[in-house]
Amino acid sequence: MALLPPRVRRRVSAAVTALLLPSAVLTTSTSFAQGSDAKASLADADKAVKSKDWATAARSFDAANKADPSSAALEGLANAYYQGGQLGEAFTAYAEWLEKYGAKAPAAKKKTAEARIKELGAKTSEVTILVNEPGAQIAVDDKPVGASPLLGPLRVAAGPRRIRVTKDGFLPFEQAPNLGGNTATSVQVTLTPASTKGKLVVREKTGKSIRVTVDGVDMGDAPWTGEVEAGQHEIGARAAGLVATPQRVDVERGKTHDVELVASANSASVKIGTSDAKGLIYIDDKLVGEGSFIGDVPAGTHKLKITREGYDPFEEELVVKEREPLARTVTLKLSSTISTGPVQEVERLEGVYGGFGFIGLLTPGGTGNSIENQCESKGDYDALVSCDAPGGLGGGLGGFVGYHWDPVGIELYLAGHYDQRTMNNDWNAANTDPGLGPDPARLEEFNLRRLGGMAVARVRLTWQSSKIRLGVAGGAGVSYRTMYLERLTTAKDSPLRDAYVSDGQGYVSPVVTIEPSVMYRLKPGVAVSLGLQVFFETPSSFLNGRETPRTQQEPGHSLGLRGLTTPSYELASNVQVFVGPVLGMMFGP
Repeated sequence: MALLPPRVRRRVSAAVTALLLPSAVLTTSTSFAQGSDAKASLADADKAVKSKDWATAARSFDAANKADPSSAALEGLANAYYQGGQLGEAFTAYAEWLEKYGAKAPAAKKKTAEARIKELGAKTSEVTILVNEPGAQIAVDDKPVGASPLLGPLRVAAGPRRIRVTKDGFLPFEQAPNLGGNTATSVQVTLTPASTKGKLVVREKTGKSIRVTVDGVDMGDAPWTGEVEAGQHEIGARAAGLVATPQRVDVERGKTHDVELVASANSASVKIGTSDAKGLIYIDDKLVGEGSFIGDVPAGTHKLKITREGYDPFEEELVVKEREPLARTVTLKLSSTISTGPVQEVERLEGVYGGFGFIGLLTPGGTGNSIENQCESKGDYDALVSCDAPGGLGGGLGGFVGYHWDPVGIELYLAGHYDQRTMNNDWNAANTDPGLGPDPARLEEFNLRRLGGMAVARVRLTWQSSKIRLGVAGGAGVSYRTMYLERLTTAKDSPLRDAYVSDGQGYVSPVVTIEPSVMYRLKPGVAVSLGLQVFFETPSSFLNGRETPRTQQEPGHSLGLRGLTTPSYELASNVQVFVGPVLGMMFGP
C-alpha cells in the first residue's frame, strides 16, 4: 500500500474505513446515531445530485428522512423522484412535504411544490388495490409495493400498468389496467386457492369387472379416474368372487398416477409383519404396507419382499392357498456389509476451548505520518535532499477463549502489540545563506513507537482429522493505541544536536481481524498452531472523533544560535494494516 500514489491511498483508506465502520460495537445513544446517519445520508445525496445520479440521490434522501425526518430530506427525495422520472413517487413525496412543512416553508419552495403537484397530477393516476386475502404480496410493474391490505391508494404513472398479486397456496392474479391521468381507479383482486389434490387412474389388468377402493372406500367401477388429496393412499378392488392385492401409492399434488390391479377368482386372507413393525413390504413388487400388511391376496404363488435401510433385504415365495389364512412374521438382519471391526468414535468439536499465540507484526502500508508523506511528495520540498521511510516491525501476544459447536465456535480474543519504525531526512538550509536561516542544513532521525491492544469478538470455523486441524477465525472489535515520536536533529556543519520527544498521543479505533491457521494435534485436546494474522484499524474513525493523532507544535528548539522549526507532526492518518505470523497453542475439543 505504501507504493501507491497518495491520491489512490486516500481513496483506498476511505473505502476500507467505510467497510470497517458498520462492524464497530457502539455504545452511543440512539438519537445521536440517527442524527449522524441522517447527516451522512444527506451528504451522500448532495454528491449524487451534483452528478445527476437520481436513483442514488433518492435512496440517500429516503435513508436520511427515515433516520431523522426533516423538510430538507423530504424535499430532496421528492425532487430526486421527479428528476429521475418516478412520477407516482414524486407526487406522493411532494404531497407529504406540503402537508408537513408547506405552511412554514418559504413561498418560493411552496410554489414550486404546488406547481409540480399540478404537473404530476396530470401525468399520474390513483389506484386502489383491494385483495380478498390478507398477507398477499402486491407488485406494480414488477416492483413490490407491499402486502395486503395496503395502507391506502397508490400513486402511479398514467398508462398501462401491470398489477400482480401472489400468495402461497393461491393461484397468482394479474391484471393490466390502462390508467388515465388525474383519475382514481379501484382494482378488486380475488385470489383462488390452488388445488391440493392429485389424480388417480385405476385399471384392472385383464379388464375384469371390479369395484375400486381408495383407503377402504368404494369409489366405483374400474377403470376409475378421480382426484384425491396429496399423500399416501391404499388402492384395492372388490367384486363377487374376485380380489386384487392392494397397493400403496404416494400421490403428488397436481400429478396423475396410473395404478394397475390384478384380480383373481380365488383368494385368502394374508397377514405379513416384521418383528419391530419397521420395513417396506412388497408383494409382486407392489408396495402394500410399511411394518405390516393385512388383506386378501389371490390364490397362487407370489413374491414377498421386505426392505429396510441398514438391513439385508428379505425375499421369499409366498404360496397362498384358496381360503386358507396365511400369517408371516419376519425378522430382518443387519446388513452384512456393515464392518465388524472396532467401532471408531467420531470426534466432535463440542465444548469450551482456548489458546494463545506469539505474534510477529509488519505494517506494509505505513502509518500515513507526516515524515512518510514528505517522502512521497519529496518534489514539493526544495530543501529536502533525501528521505528514508522503511516499513515498521513489531510483535505481540494474544489469547482467546470460547465455546465450540461443531464446526463453529464463538470466542473472545484479547491481544497486546508493540511496533516501531525509524525514518531519516536530509535537509539543506531553508534559504540561500546557510547558517543564518531559521532551519539550517541538518540530518533528522525519527523514531515512531506505538503500543496498545485490542478486544475482538470472533467466529471460528474448524475442520480436523486425527492429526491435523485447519481453522479460520475472524471478527470485529475495538482497539486502543498510544503513539510517541522522537526526533534527533544533527547540524551538517557542526556537531550540534537537538532532541525532541513528543507526549503520548492515543486513539481508539474499530478493528477487523482474520486469522487462518493450521495445527498439529499433539493429543486430542492439545495442538500446536501456526497461523497468519491480518487486522485493520482506522485511527480517524468516529470512535476518535474523526481526529487523527498528532503532536503539538513546539517552539524553542534550536541548533546553537540557529532556530529549528518543530511543527505538529501527524502520526497516523490512513487505514493501519498489520500482518504477521502467529505461533501458539490451542487447548480444548
